[in-house]
Amino acid sequence: MRGMARQVLGKGLGALLQQNETVSASAFATDDKRVILAKTEEVRPSPFQPRRHFKKEQIDELAASIKERGLIQPLVVRRVDNHFELIAGERRLRAVKSLGQKEVKVVVMVATDREVAEITLIENLQREDLTPLEEAEQYRMLQVRFHMKQEVIAQHVGKSRAMVANMVRLLELAPEVRDMLENGEITVGHAKVLLQIKDNDKQALAARNVVRRGLTVRQTEQLVRAQEQPEQPKGKTPASPQTVTGYEKICKELSQSLRTSVTITPKGRRGGVIEIPYEGQAELTRLLEIFGVTARP
Repeated sequence: MRGMARQVLGKGLGALLQQNETVSASAFATDDKRVILAKTEEVRPSPFQPRRHFKKEQIDELAASIKERGLIQPLVVRRVDNHFELIAGERRLRAVKSLGQKEVKVVVMVATDREVAEITLIENLQREDLTPLEEAEQYRMLQVRFHMKQEVIAQHVGKSRAMVANMVRLLELAPEVRDMLENGEITVGHAKVLLQIKDNDKQALAARNVVRRGLTVRQTEQLVRAQEQPEQPKGKTPASPQTVTGYEKICKELSQSLRTSVTITPKGRRGGVIEIPYEGQAELTRLLEIFGVTARP
């Protein structure tokens, strides 16, 4: 059965269930003999569940529906020692528990850890339930724990290898930037651009600028390009590596002090330009006040 299961994993849980004929002695009286009644307390969440966030309002709505109409779609579980481990249906399980129900309908199937991890990921992706970082963490878990290559993961979830690789790279973001992505303050597009900045402090500073100024992905690209690779005017002698390094340190200190991105572009041997961008009159006023200048119309 398990060999056949691996062939249908990419088609989702339904295809795998068709290959699984596990039947319990306490089969529930329905047309589908794989459905049984299990004690709610014996059904435990899956350690392979990638979702970390469950919205309470959605659980409450689901609980109200179950109370009114009953549990239409059983949970999917597997036997582990003396209890059942959830494969699919954690929101339904939470809703049932919130109602204080002692028993719940489940479908029992046989699956390995790897199969459970893949099934759970596929089911969440099909419902678009995962945040970008939850999806990325699940891909990495399949790589590290089950030694799956990105090409194989991509095939099973119906995505390109490049897409899987780019999602995994999101885990390299600075902690503060990961929080911004998780909270929806920046998009995956912004995050991919910010990954070009390897220094965590500089990356977080750039991300704060993106959020504060409401920059688009294209504008973020320009911001990162200016910060990482200041353009040299044609025909001018570029500054020495030692000088550029010095400028980068100064830019970082100024940016932290002014709470906005600051760039220094050398021009010729002795001159250059200090650029302090602002967004809106309020930010301009704030910056001018820092320099002791009173803003006037």
